[in-house]
Amino acid sequence: MTPLKADPASRARESAFRMLARREHSRVELRSKLSARGFAEELIETLLESLQDERAQSDQRFAESLLSSRLRAGYGPLRIRMELKEKGVDSELVDQALASAETEWDRVLTMVYDRKFGCSPIKSFKEWARRAQHLQRRGFGADAIKRVMGSWGSAALDAQSEDHPEPGAST
Repeated sequence: MTPLKADPASRARESAFRMLARREHSRVELRSKLSARGFAEELIETLLESLQDERAQSDQRFAESLLSSRLRAGYGPLRIRMELKEKGVDSELVDQALASAETEWDRVLTMVYDRKFGCSPIKSFKEWARRAQHLQRRGFGADAIKRVMGSWGSAALDAQSEDHPEPGAST
């Protein structure tokens, strides 16, 4: 039997498995994609329950997969939280996923900073603000940015003051 002649339940199931074979999907994503392909809402809901019972679809697995991918790409917890919420993942699962990566955030933040700015010194507040804004757009919070950039900022200011001592300072 060709897929076009198969009953709607079989076609919906096959379509869902093709999507899940490519990558993990949240329940909300699958519902949306199956609905866009013209399947009935009742059929979709039944199929989604079946997929979860069979462990073919899991929002927890989706959250862990997306978290891992975004960590490798250098995104912070705020950006990842927003993306998981947009994909329809339950708040409790989002919190669990982010908590599992709690020890990674400073390492990822340092990696993003080094990749973008290297070891070039911060010479002005404007430069410091530009760098901080870049990190905020990547999804890092103000406290983490201050914690990481504060050490670089003070080191840069210390180096600058050694190069240009204040008037009246003894050398």
